[in-house]
Amino acid sequence: MLPSHTWRIAHRGARDEAPENTRTAFERALQYPIDGIELDVQMSADGVAVIYHDATLKRVSGGRRRVSETTYAQLAVLDWGRWFHADFSREPLLTLEQTLALFAHRTRLLIEIKSTPTENRSGHTERLTREVVRLLGQMPPTVDPAHIYVLSFDPQALWLTHQLAPHWRCVLNVPEYAPHQVMGLTQAEIEFLWAIDVRIGRLSAALTGWAKDRGLQLFTYTCNGTRQVQKALHLGVDAILSDRPCWLTEYLGK
Repeated sequence: MLPSHTWRIAHRGARDEAPENTRTAFERALQYPIDGIELDVQMSADGVAVIYHDATLKRVSGGRRRVSETTYAQLAVLDWGRWFHADFSREPLLTLEQTLALFAHRTRLLIEIKSTPTENRSGHTERLTREVVRLLGQMPPTVDPAHIYVLSFDPQALWLTHQLAPHWRCVLNVPEYAPHQVMGLTQAEIEFLWAIDVRIGRLSAALTGWAKDRGLQLFTYTCNGTRQVQKALHLGVDAILSDRPCWLTEYLGK
């Protein structure tokens, strides 16, 4: 079923009010009439799926190590909030398992599997994808399947997700610097997709028409201002991702 209105999605939570991808950011976002939360998942060196976006830990610890090179025990002792503001000092790291338990029954979750070419070649992305699917499979039956969306810039991760659990909805993040590439995909290459997600600056009428002609939903990120939201609405998107869920919900509510 198509959404009856444009979904308002909190991008990494209310990241204008709290450190992104944390429990506090997600709780803040849910104070507003949003339709879902987008979040990022990576995997520690010892196989724990954790919520974090960046390629390295520089934002949190000042170091250049990657999540994939660090054990969960080493990650868990870091302060995940002080980089944003001292008021959020001692913010703990969220695991995907905790996130699903806390939020999957409350709103839609757009779970982005982070992947790099190196991690793909090494098998790390495959292991992460399998772990994400495993954890999703452990959710109680009371969680609405329509609350779960798996996103990635890596089509192989999405294809594996579909192979392992075809009931989850897969969303392809369109390459930021070559959005036209997606329009060259064959029907067989997109038949398992539910939607595509396009950066608002790269969203075009041509890309919109291509998606709609193929029955794909259209998401766009990251809309933090009036012009961006107006462009998204004009092109008829189905979901708008914003770092400012308070502002977005008020603006769309007018």
